[in-house]
Amino acid sequence: MPIPVSTRWLAALALLLLPLAALAQTASTLQAVNMRAGPDRVFPVVSWLPARTPVRVFGCTTRWRWCDVAAGRNRGWVDSRYLSNAVRRAPIVNFSVPTYWDRHYRGRPWDVDRNQWSNWRSPGFRPPPPPPMRPPR
Repeated sequence: MPIPVSTRWLAALALLLLPLAALAQTASTLQAVNMRAGPDRVFPVVSWLPARTPVRVFGCTTRWRWCDVAAGRNRGWVDSRYLSNAVRRAPIVNFSVPTYWDRHYRGRPWDVDRNQWSNWRSPGFRPPPPPPMRPPR
């Protein structure tokens, strides 16, 4: 018996309303790797992930070069060469410093330099110096 059109529309709508986290792929790190605040080695390090760390992959840049992942409470970008092959099924996503950093890095030390990071792909870009280290309390 065919499925009624209204049921198919409801099913499609339910899929669209699923939170992005529910659609994330799972993978793991193949070796120790830095998680960065953007899809390039010039971005600040968010965290260090040991080998075999499970991660959720939300999407990757073109050709799956860098992937937007979460590990524990940290969210950031990892070079896909350091992730299991599961990333090849992840959707292709775009990256925008202001949008991504607003969602994930408010209050982080490098967030104060966000305007300097916005043109990271332009020729001659030089990352701002790292913020000064705070003395331990």
